[in-house]
Formats: sequence, structure tokens, C-alpha cells
Amino acid sequence: MNELSARLRKAVDFLKKNGYARFDAEIARMLGVRYPALCMALNGSRTPTWELLLDFCDNYPINFWWLRTGEGYMIKDERELMLLRRIEELEREIALLKGQ
Repeated sequence: MNELSARLRKAVDFLKKNGYARFDAEIARMLGVRYPALCMALNGSRTPTWELLLDFCDNYPINFWWLRTGEGYMIKDERELMLLRRIEELEREIALLKGQ
């Protein structure tokens, strides 16, 4: 898997974890691409097209520059990223409290 495909996979996993989609196929449908084409882009057997990357970032809160280069933040809005991190911290605290 190449670095671009790895970042695309990370972004797709993030979207699924945060409720934007339940399955990779939903993301493919939203982007108007066939599911096998998205799978090949995710596993690195085919380099994602610029159009796919731009559509992906237009439809989801993923930073195009990060997706293309790995620089900066994955999420378009840094405030949103900070809020998501805080939510994860709170979820861990809740899990600890439930375990006591």
C-alpha cells in the first residue's frame, strides 16, 4: 500500500468511526464511483485520481492537502479535530467510570 492509499484508508476509517458512513460502499456511492474502484484506491492497487480525491474532500470534512501530502491535519477544521479529541477523552473517562 502506498502512502496516499494509506491516508485515504485512514480517512475512510475515520469517517466510518464518526458516523459519516457505515460501509466503504456507502462512501463509494456518495462519490459516484464503483465500489471496486474505491477498494483498489484504498488498497493501493490503483492510484486514486485527482477527481476522486477532490470529490472525497468536497463531500467529507477531510483536508485535501493532508490527503495528498500528509502535511497538516486530516480534518479540515482544526477546531473540529480538537472537539473530536475531547469527545474521545470523555468517552474513555465514561468507560472508566462504568468499570468502577
